Parts: sequence; structure tokens; C-alpha cells
Amino acid sequence: MRLLQKTIRSYIFYSVFILLVAIPVFYFSIKKIVKEDTDEHLQTTKSILLPRVKKAISNNTIGRLDFADQDIILSPSADTRTVESFINKDFYDSLSEETASYRVLMVNFMVNGRPYLLQLRNSMVDSDDLIESIVKVQIVLLLSLLAGLFLINRNQSRKIWQPFYIALEKLRQYKVEQHQPLDLAQSSINEFNDLNRSLEELTERVHTTYLTQKEFTENASHEIQTPLAIFQSKLELLMQTTPLNEEQAELIGDMANASQRMGKLNKSLILLTRIENLQFAETELILLAAILEKNIRQLQPQAEGKQITVQSDIQGNLLLKANRSLLEVLVSNLLSNAIRHNFYAGVIIVTLVKDKLIIENTGKLAVLDQDQIFRRFHKESTDANSIGLGLQIVRQISLLYGWTVEYTNKDGLHTFTVQF
Repeated sequence: MRLLQKTIRSYIFYSVFILLVAIPVFYFSIKKIVKEDTDEHLQTTKSILLPRVKKAISNNTIGRLDFADQDIILSPSADTRTVESFINKDFYDSLSEETASYRVLMVNFMVNGRPYLLQLRNSMVDSDDLIESIVKVQIVLLLSLLAGLFLINRNQSRKIWQPFYIALEKLRQYKVEQHQPLDLAQSSINEFNDLNRSLEELTERVHTTYLTQKEFTENASHEIQTPLAIFQSKLELLMQTTPLNEEQAELIGDMANASQRMGKLNKSLILLTRIENLQFAETELILLAAILEKNIRQLQPQAEGKQITVQSDIQGNLLLKANRSLLEVLVSNLLSNAIRHNFYAGVIIVTLVKDKLIIENTGKLAVLDQDQIFRRFHKESTDANSIGLGLQIVRQISLLYGWTVEYTNKDGLHTFTVQF
């Protein structure tokens, strides 16, 4: 979820919560105020009218009182208590021909030892209509306020956060090997200016570090390969000298093997460093099937040396956009690993289907540790030709292009799957 959306969502949730709480509270508060005002009005009317009614009853002139107001009813009562109470009661209105709700003040009183009931009514219809209108207006105002806050916040936030999104987009497009300066524009917000300066300084330091590592890699590759080549050539000359006894020949052979292994190790470490430093920027569309068939042919002599049967099921014309050298290294390392860790007269199964490369091989029954086999210098065999970097290189190439490589073991077959 984007930061702006998360911020707006929080505002919306809070506003909706306030809206849902405020409307009922407002409605019942207004209703209570109207009710209290009606009760007060009825009490005032009672305090004025009751003495007159009592006097008229005492003087036997009750017929002279004119209750033209239909909201005042005087009648005999069976209740001898002197009490008063408020009730809500519905009465039929002959004018509107419908039942209306009234607030009624019931007053029981005694005159000359006889009980009477005085009912003072006040229609709540107008009050309810008023409350309903007020609540509707309040809802419209709150919804308008909510919509206005949402629109203002969204538009203003987009404008405020624009420098951030510009910086983010330029960071996405930044390539350390090309080093195009970010040139982030000045903002009216100090925090974004600080962020932009920090990003520009960071990209400068990253590019400087990249150049330093690249120079070191190139120098190391050149300086180490030269003495190794000289050392190997001198060993070959030494092998040709006479007389040479069996013990000397064995020692020289061991030195030659160590020299070759050192050369492989040096090349692999330099390759890893170049991959991590993004020095393989050149890419092209490559047909994976052709790479597979080529590497299977090249490694066939090694497989035949251990009488290993290679079965291939290559389907489809999968095109990958990658560096050709790196793709060949990935395929070669997986196939070499399947041969090296296989047993005599074993089987290798190579399958390419849709966007997935699967290489299976027989081998020792123990299941390999997936967390360890892709680590540098981790070796599962005692083969002197293994330097423990092949699968690490496979993983780094996969990470470079966003592929995934996984190891599984099923039915005694060690399986490496590359998902493109």
C-alpha cells in the first residue's frame, strides 16, 4: 500500500467513526433538548392554568372556562392522589386524519374533596420534523466536510509528496555502472531537500566504491593470472627435465594440480565479484535450448568417463534476456555439478518446459542442506576438482536477473530447478 493511500485511509476511517458517533449523539441530544423545552412549557402552562381551574370548580363556574385549545382536557378522576407525571401518548388528529405523537402532562388534584385530572398536551410532530430536518442538514454538512477533507488532503498530499516520488523514480532509473547524476530539484520542504542531498551524496559514494572495486577486480585478475601462468609453464618445463625420479614427478604433479585449482578459484572469485558489481550489463535475447544442447555436447565426454546416462527433454523456444556468458556459466555449472556429484553409471535428466529448467541427477542418498549448498566454499564431496563456488555463482546469476533456484530431493534424485 502506498504511503499516501495509507494516510488518507487513516483519515477516512477516523472521519467515518466520528460521523457514525456524532450523528446519533447529535440526534438524541436535540431530542432531549426539545423534550426538556416541551416539559418546561407544559409546566409553565400548568402553573398558570391550574389555579384558575381550581377556583372555577370551587365557585361552580367551570362551564364558563373556555378550553378552546384542544390540548387542554379536564375530567373527573378516580385517583385521589395529588400527583403529576409526563407521558408520551398517541392521539388521533381529525384535521390531519392521522395519529400524532403528543407529550402529555398528567396533573391529579383535589378540589372540595373530589379528584380531578388535568391533561396538558403538546404535539411533538412539529418538533420531530424540526429534529429530522436538523439531523439531515447535519449529515449533509458532515458528509460535505468529509468529502472536502478527502479531496483537499489527496490533492495537497500529492503536491507535497511530489518531490519524493520524483526522487524515487530517479533512483529506480539510476544505474551505478553508468552513473548519471540524479540532479534532484530544489523543494520548498526542508526534509525533502535534506533527503535529496543525502541521495545525491550516497549515489556519488556508491559510484566511487563501484569504480574502486571494478579497478581492483581488473587489477587482481591481471596481476594474479600472470604469475599463475608463469608458475604453470615453469612446472611444465620442470616435468620435462631429466633425470626425474618418481618422487619428484609426484611432487611436481601435486603442484600442477594445486596451480590449476588456484587458477579456477581465482577465476571463480573474480567472476562472482564482477557479477555482484553489476559488470555484465550487456544483455541479448538468447534461446535457452541452444545453450543447453551445446553444454550437454561439451560435457558428454566427462559423463561418458563415469558411464553416466544423460537424458534430455527440451521443449519450447524459451527466450531469455541475459548476458550470454553468464547464462552459459549457469548451465555449465549445474551440469558439471550433476556429473561431479553423481556416482558411476548414474543418470542425469535435463528438462526444459515453459519457463522452468530442471536438472536431476542420481547421487548419494543423503538429502543436501538447502541453506548450505549455495554458500561459498561449501562442498558436499571430496572431489579435488570442486572448489565450492559453482552453486554460489548459479545463485548470484539468478539473483541478478530475478530468477529463483531451488534444490529438492525426490525418489533418490537430487533436483535443481531454475524458475525464469
